[in-house]
Amino acid sequence: MRAIGSFNNVINVCGAGRNVGKTYLGEAIISHFSCQQAIIAIKISKFKHHAKDKIGLHKLIETNFYTVWQELNFTAKDSGRYLKAGAKASYYIECDDQHLLNAFLVVYKMVGDSCLIVCESASLSKYMKPAVSVFVESALYETEENKLECLNRCTLVIKERSLEISMPQLFLSTQNNKWLLRHPQNTICYA
Repeated sequence: MRAIGSFNNVINVCGAGRNVGKTYLGEAIISHFSCQQAIIAIKISKFKHHAKDKIGLHKLIETNFYTVWQELNFTAKDSGRYLKAGAKASYYIECDDQHLLNAFLVVYKMVGDSCLIVCESASLSKYMKPAVSVFVESALYETEENKLECLNRCTLVIKERSLEISMPQLFLSTQNNKWLLRHPQNTICYA
């Protein structure tokens, strides 16, 4: 699958692994900026989750290659946390990398470019150029080799325990339905 153009209304969040603060950062972004305009949240995972983990999700689309759900409740799942943080809508996609762009575009076409989008995905930036791509780096361990490609594609690297994790307005702003870095020349933020 080849990469396509820029999506200035999309910010992508990825990271060094589990429990480094990716969802927490997404929540902080949504919480701060949803007061100004509508934000849609998208969580993309290549791992199949158990049925019990999908309670509260409404299946919108299922193909042989991907499934798209809409979160309906404030739950402890990432998609529910995004909704609780203030997202106008929150979607969860399960798919492999090969079909990720198609699955993302299904949701993108539903919501259009009239909203800002916060997407949590390790692979989205392989196939499209978001306005900003943030990598959350662990404060406790070095980034694993399989995550370095994702790290190298990002426009911004933030340590998991940095102030920027809870205050994204320090590095991020919006204008005309686009995400903007406040200091584009400073691409790495460390606590």
